[in-house]
Amino acid sequence: MKRKFLSTVLVLAMTATIFTGCGKAEPTVADQTTSEVEPAAAQASQESGTVEDSGEEFITINACFATGMTGAVNNFAIEKGLYEKEGIKFNTIQWSSNDEVLSLITRGEIDVADGDPSSYIPGIANGVEAKLVGNMWRYSGCYWLIANNDIETIADLKGKKVGTAGAAGGMKLSVLKMLEAEGLTESDAELIANGVYQGAYATLTSGEVDATIIHNPYAALAEAEGIGHILGRAWDYIPDYYTGTIIASNKIINNDPEKLQRFITAYYKVHEEVKNEYFDEFVAWAAETMNTEEDVMRKAIQSEIDVWLDYPVIPVDRVNKTVEILHQYGWLDENISADGTYDNTFAEKAAEELGLKDPYEN
Repeated sequence: MKRKFLSTVLVLAMTATIFTGCGKAEPTVADQTTSEVEPAAAQASQESGTVEDSGEEFITINACFATGMTGAVNNFAIEKGLYEKEGIKFNTIQWSSNDEVLSLITRGEIDVADGDPSSYIPGIANGVEAKLVGNMWRYSGCYWLIANNDIETIADLKGKKVGTAGAAGGMKLSVLKMLEAEGLTESDAELIANGVYQGAYATLTSGEVDATIIHNPYAALAEAEGIGHILGRAWDYIPDYYTGTIIASNKIINNDPEKLQRFITAYYKVHEEVKNEYFDEFVAWAAETMNTEEDVMRKAIQSEIDVWLDYPVIPVDRVNKTVEILHQYGWLDENISADGTYDNTFAEKAAEELGLKDPYEN
């Protein structure tokens, strides 16, 4: 048994680490406080007490959630107590990469997590006991290509230094697709794996790179500070690339499906509440949490509102297209497919219960 476990971990290290450019959790400028899952807490499935409105018992989910803009809505909802109104509490572990999430699932330390499907799919295909069970609140690549003020268009990047976040993954892929759209190839620019978030922004402000792919609020911040400007949004160039998913362990899927269903349904309910009832408060919270001026944060959030979808059901066509693209670039073993890596049962029930419709359905 021990030999099998070690084999699985080694496979995860090899298959998942190549995606670190698009797979790391987003650290905030101001550190966020999270609670470590103690051994006793990790085994707990319920806390005492009931939900006042329904009489249901509180449940506790062992979770690993993204921070930064990717995890902003979820973390606001947790702090605001919106999940507690649904009878859900969390034991949370902070994470630094998707391969760490896979290891936590393998060790049985977490029930659910969010993150990058292009890392999770190969992990599951290689034996991780888990499934993708829903979409994150947004699942298009919310990456921005920004450049210094000497660069006017993407075509001007020929011969320039361009940050790609990592050596592979969705962020580099977005750069390649944006260059290709302007008739440039990978060899026409000097591509540099320059990290993510604050680190990537620092390479632009220091002049180490002439342009970089990056998450908000740094795209909005670059314009506000006069450091540079936006050349394009990644999801306009590669709209069918699937970048945000919820993963659950087979243990909770098989042994506690009602508990998982309550979380999945609550996830989309509270995200819709934030968008429709707490939007201004959320903007102020995000600005403070990420140490950004509120007007800059508002602009950053509103610029991505078109992909704030809150739709649960995993788009199988997007998943298959993403795997196909990864095969094309040689970033995923040809033998790996998405078959058997996802389960839409919980997402479909949540969509039905909440009346959520597919935004891309004609």
